[in-house]
Amino acid sequence: MEWIKETAGLAVITFLFSLFTWVLTASYIEEYNLFSAEPVTVTTVDKIAAKGLYTPPAYYVRVELPNGEESTYLNRISKSEEKAIQVGDSINGYSLRPSDFSTIHDFTFDSSLFLFGIAVFGFLAFCCLIALLLSIPVLDALEKKISYKRQKKRQQKRRKKEKQKKERKGWRIVAVVLLVFLIFIGRFLLNLARKLLPFGKTDTDALILDRDSHVTYRKYEDSSYELTVSFEDHAGRTFQVIKDVTGQTYQQYGIGDKLPIAYRNVNPYDLFVRGNSFLDIFEAVMTWESLVCLIMLAVTLFAGWVFIKERRKK
Repeated sequence: MEWIKETAGLAVITFLFSLFTWVLTASYIEEYNLFSAEPVTVTTVDKIAAKGLYTPPAYYVRVELPNGEESTYLNRISKSEEKAIQVGDSINGYSLRPSDFSTIHDFTFDSSLFLFGIAVFGFLAFCCLIALLLSIPVLDALEKKISYKRQKKRQQKRRKKEKQKKERKGWRIVAVVLLVFLIFIGRFLLNLARKLLPFGKTDTDALILDRDSHVTYRKYEDSSYELTVSFEDHAGRTFQVIKDVTGQTYQQYGIGDKLPIAYRNVNPYDLFVRGNSFLDIFEAVMTWESLVCLIMLAVTLFAGWVFIKERRKK
């Protein structure tokens, strides 16, 4: 009777995770159906980058749509494509309708949450399915028999190395978690290092072309402030960037004003606002994105310190 309850519970959980995976997969195919999209080639009419407060720049183009009209939205491209493409060049992508165009990077980034959900729920469904199969009496007995034979042969070796294995397993789990942390905060650390480095940058003033803000009062959501700026580098080339700024900076400047910036010589799209006040720094640090990254960094450094301390003891 107990076996029936456990098997039924596992079956329900497996069904639910499988259902979630199927729903997300169906929604993904419906929303980002590359099978029904037609490959098209369009003309680039503008290049622009978006520079966050905590991340390196992302690159975009504005194109002329298949119906002949100029697009009102931006299409994401890679850094290598940004270097190769000039205004007036052709760019390949996909179209679901004449008034629509998407690059492969648009599909990848816009659908990242779908793909993450599909991967997580799919993995959980697979694990539950394996557990369900192993709960069947015949398979369960076979698995226990195999495990018993292996355990009997290795019992003496296990006793000697049991403590070491537990410690190694624990540190492996910690290493995987820290690796995920480093991947998540890697762009944050890279941007911070580039901002603090005193060399390899040029100071100039950028003309503010547009302003946009999204102010929210939700407890766990940050407000966003953007200034679209244009400037020339030392070689006379013009660059246009949508720059995330703090609310303090946003309130100080209007359209047509000059914003003091510093851009990296190797990549002028990677720019930073000069002359940050204490309030600017305080606002930047007190956002949820910044706090999460700082907490992850602190946990990573603490775990590294503990690991080094344990190794020295041994």
